[in-house]
Amino acid sequence: MKDYYEILRVGKNASAEEIKRAYRKLAHEHHPDKKGGDEKKFKEINEAYQVLGDDQKRRQYDQFGQTFSQQGGAGGFRGFDFSGFEGGFGADLGDIFEDFLGGFGGFGRTGARRQKRGSDISLGIDISFQESVFGGNRSVVIEKTSKCEICGGAGAEPGTGLKKCATCQGTGTVRETRRSLFGSFTSLAECSHCRGRGEAPERACKQCRGAGVLRQSQGIEIVIPPGIRDGEAIKLTGLGEEVSKGQAGDLYVRIHVLPHHIFRREGYDILMDLHLPVSRMLLGGEETIDTLDGKISVRIPELSKSGDFLRLRGKGVSKARAQRGDLLIRLYPKLPKRLSPQAKKLLSDLEKEGL
Repeated sequence: MKDYYEILRVGKNASAEEIKRAYRKLAHEHHPDKKGGDEKKFKEINEAYQVLGDDQKRRQYDQFGQTFSQQGGAGGFRGFDFSGFEGGFGADLGDIFEDFLGGFGGFGRTGARRQKRGSDISLGIDISFQESVFGGNRSVVIEKTSKCEICGGAGAEPGTGLKKCATCQGTGTVRETRRSLFGSFTSLAECSHCRGRGEAPERACKQCRGAGVLRQSQGIEIVIPPGIRDGEAIKLTGLGEEVSKGQAGDLYVRIHVLPHHIFRREGYDILMDLHLPVSRMLLGGEETIDTLDGKISVRIPELSKSGDFLRLRGKGVSKARAQRGDLLIRLYPKLPKRLSPQAKKLLSDLEKEGL
C-alpha cells in the first residue's frame, strides 16, 4: 500500500495546515503542464492529499492501514474536489496553477493584458584584429519582421481609419476554454481577428494585409566598441523582431575576431615575436618594426637573450578611460640557413674570444 505521509513528505503527527502546505509545494513542483513535470507523481500527490486532507478519510487511513483501500477510502485517484477550499479555486490554489493559467494568450489571472514584445534575433560577424583593438563601424542588411512602411504599423490602407473589432467588441480579448486534468477552464485569450488591438482596419493595408508588420530587409549600422573580445556580443535594443503594437525585440551581434599573422592578445596587452640577427641581439641597436599604430623604431639592448621582452607602453588594446594596454615584443635570434667562409672565420675568432 502507498504511504501517503511519505508521498507528501510529512510526519504522521503533521497538522492539517502542514499537510496542506506540503501538498501545494509538491503539486506546484510536479504539475505536468510545467517543464520537467511528472504526471504520475502529480496524481500520487493528489491521491495522498484527497485522503490526508480530509479529516474523516485520514482517520480511516490511520485506522485501517493496509486495508484502507478496501474500506471505501481513497480507492485511487478519481479527480479533485475543490469544494473544501475557502474562497473557491483562486484563493488557495492560485499559486499552484499560476504558471499554466496565468499565461494563456498573454493575459494574467486578473485578465489584464500584457504588452506584446517582439522576438530577439542574433547574427554573427567577423572583424579584423585591428577593428577589435580600435573599434569601428559595420553596415549589415538583415531580414526581419518590421513595421509596414506604408501604413506605419496601423494595418489600415492610407487615408482610411480603424473601427472597433466586431469579434472581440473592442476588448482585444476573447474567452477561451481549455481542458486539463482538473476539468475545463475558461480564460482570456488574444483576439485572432484584431491581434489583440481591439481595433480592425476599415480597409486592410495592401502591403501588409492588415497585419501592420511584414518580413522585409533592413539595413543596420553596428558600432564596434574598442577593445571588444572574440565571442562577445553587442546588444542593439529595439532592433529585433517588431510587432504592430508593442515593444520590439533586441538584436544581438556576436563578434568573431579573425586571427592576425603577427599579433595576438593577452588581456589588454598585445604580444608579438621579433626575430633578429645574432649580431643585433649581441651588439644591440635600433630596429624598425610594424605595429598597429604604424612603423615604430625600438632600441634593442646589448647582449639580449632569446625570450627577452621589450615593452612599449600604450600600444596595446583600448580599455576604459581612453587608456590602452602595452605592446610586448619577444626577442628571438634569427639563425642563418648557411654560413659563408668569411662568416665561419669570424665565428671562429669569436669562439677564441670565449663567445
